[in-house]
Amino acid sequence: MRIAIVALFIAFSASCALAQETQSEVLSGEVTASRPQVDFPFELDAGDVVTLTTMSDENFDTILTLTGPNGARLAQNDDMASGESLQSQIVHVATASGQYTASVTGYGNALGSFELEILHGIDFGLSDDARTIMEGVVTIDSARPTRNFTVDLAEDDIFVASTFALSDSLDTTLALLDADGNTIAQNDDRGDGTLNSHLIFQAPEAGRFQVQLGSWSGQDQGDAILSLAIDPNAEVPFDFSSIEGERIAAYADYLGADPESIEYPVTLTEGQTLYVMADTVEGDLDPVIRLEGPDGFPVALNDDRGDGSLNSAFAYTATEAGTYMLEISRYQGSDTGGQFELVLMSVDASVVETLQALLDNSIQLSGEVQSIRTDDFIVYYTLEGEDASSLEYAQSVAVALQEMLDIQVGRMGWAEPIRDNEGLYRAYVGDAGGSLGFTRPAQMVFDNPNTTDVREMAAARAIFLIENDFAGLGKAASPHSLMRATATHEFAHVIQYAYDAEEGLDWLYESTASWIEVATVGADQDATDYVSSDYDAPERCWTTSESGHNYSQWTLLQSLADVYGEDLIVRIWENTVELDGFETVAAALREEGTTIPDVIERWRAQNLALDYELAPLFNSTVALQRTLSQAGSWNAKGGLEQLGANYFTVDLDGRFTVTLDGESGIEVLALGVRDGEMHVVPLGQSGAIDTAGWDYLGLMVFNANMPEEPGACSGSGYTLDVQPSNAAMARAAYRFDARHFIAPGQE
Repeated sequence: MRIAIVALFIAFSASCALAQETQSEVLSGEVTASRPQVDFPFELDAGDVVTLTTMSDENFDTILTLTGPNGARLAQNDDMASGESLQSQIVHVATASGQYTASVTGYGNALGSFELEILHGIDFGLSDDARTIMEGVVTIDSARPTRNFTVDLAEDDIFVASTFALSDSLDTTLALLDADGNTIAQNDDRGDGTLNSHLIFQAPEAGRFQVQLGSWSGQDQGDAILSLAIDPNAEVPFDFSSIEGERIAAYADYLGADPESIEYPVTLTEGQTLYVMADTVEGDLDPVIRLEGPDGFPVALNDDRGDGSLNSAFAYTATEAGTYMLEISRYQGSDTGGQFELVLMSVDASVVETLQALLDNSIQLSGEVQSIRTDDFIVYYTLEGEDASSLEYAQSVAVALQEMLDIQVGRMGWAEPIRDNEGLYRAYVGDAGGSLGFTRPAQMVFDNPNTTDVREMAAARAIFLIENDFAGLGKAASPHSLMRATATHEFAHVIQYAYDAEEGLDWLYESTASWIEVATVGADQDATDYVSSDYDAPERCWTTSESGHNYSQWTLLQSLADVYGEDLIVRIWENTVELDGFETVAAALREEGTTIPDVIERWRAQNLALDYELAPLFNSTVALQRTLSQAGSWNAKGGLEQLGANYFTVDLDGRFTVTLDGESGIEVLALGVRDGEMHVVPLGQSGAIDTAGWDYLGLMVFNANMPEEPGACSGSGYTLDVQPSNAAMARAAYRFDARHFIAPGQE
């Protein structure tokens, strides 16, 4: 997975209309040694929008470039914004009329065949019967952090609003306000791997509404295409306000930095069904509602209720009479705030099943649904539409899942996850939207019934989807191999949610699932494809929120398993039941007599040594900060984050003293290779090195300081001084197998 070479952008500073109808043509091409660049000229008028997309059945890794009428390069893209495909895409709004040229080359001088789609317009997924109200480029900046647009809707009109960000860092949000300024629908991310937004609303009566375009942070700046349309064929989200019952209570208040949560007691009788609905009426509050039983343990919880908004709702049937405590809070870790309305009603018990069915059926396939049952799984698939697979493929998914259950629960000792009311795990085969698959919680159970010795507080039953064909994702492995890797990865998430669906150390979810691939399916694993994210930026802190590092850092779990055994990883997850954040890992390490900084330091050294069985499949060596070829000082200006590392190659002859001047906790280690081993010599903030007798000698500067909380990373600077000395070099504290070692910067 690589990041786009150049961000997609346009030079508009105000909104403008995009009037042309959507038309598409698909052209074929081939990049060869004699023709390394294929050009496609086409015409645009000023104001036209064009979407250029490459496609390749053979996963040819393309680079797409757009040049304007004057020959200037306007945009370039390597991989799509979702990050899971090697195909390329550019969306551009023409500022001048004339002939434009789309050019296709191969990444790293790769050769192959492809198709180029030239779409005049942008595909927002509207049906042929849709009527566009507006489609235009809108700018958000510090002077206008939100933009409002008026729409008049008739009774029962199905209104669809969508965004496509033209600025790479813009995370859009959409909100729909009624005539009184109340928020009645909102959306952040549309769920396709991008930060674009998508909102669908059916008007209960005719009226005038306001569409508000903003950004998640409230401070993002950039351009986005905004589409407003009426589409009679759009699927309308469930109307949670349509549920009828007897009102128990209603509250209106404010949540933000102070207070972050408010509690309300509610008295229920045994068998009574409580329905709770929380709506933000002013501000950007992302509300979460939780109900605790008379014994203080949680019994119901909801964050986003599934209607395209950030609002919440749940229904719960009381198992005992007593006083329950309802808490409303803002989403964990967010800085949102605003006025809310909270409604409590006594409703028919069937509402529980109604709302649960919405979650269970949240994955919709594009054709008639077929199913395969095994002893433990039901696999849903279709033979039609974009989700189409085959009976044979679905059967192979079922076989793989059954095998992964046996390995992960039977051999490795993970707790059995939560089944549905038929005693099965629900899996789907379909189009994963540019990823290999995904897993989502479908039901908060709180206490996993399969773990009789512990009472979980946030266990959830999960459903998951596995990609139907893996086409266009740029993967060299066969679809069957990718399917097995994805099956074990996604089922690992199902297991994780049965421990804790709200773990504060969210790094654990993807890093563990990626490590599970290595531990379970051997040659079919896909985890080695992700190593480069961390290896290319080792200065980033452990738990950094930078994209890709949580997948890449599965090697830390392998490093721990190498020393303490695979069961340590299971024990870390067992800790998530009662602990949170860094303590989930720290507590397990204390049992082994070590600490987080100590094991991270060892892991950072192991990464340089490439002491992993699968290292020959890694696509990177650790990034080299610089080669030290003469004595003197070198200054790092602040980029070394907590638990991150910088690597240096020593190209000197003789003995030297290495001195590090930096904040407490930043230390230097010498890493020397000889006789097939890498020797690790801690130098602290000052120590001696001797270059004689090494096949390779390097230094690693390690920041042993901990972030205040996961993801809260900041950088520090230091000065590294190397001067001639007569001091002898100390003996190694530990060693690694160096049979796979490659010096940083070499192929």
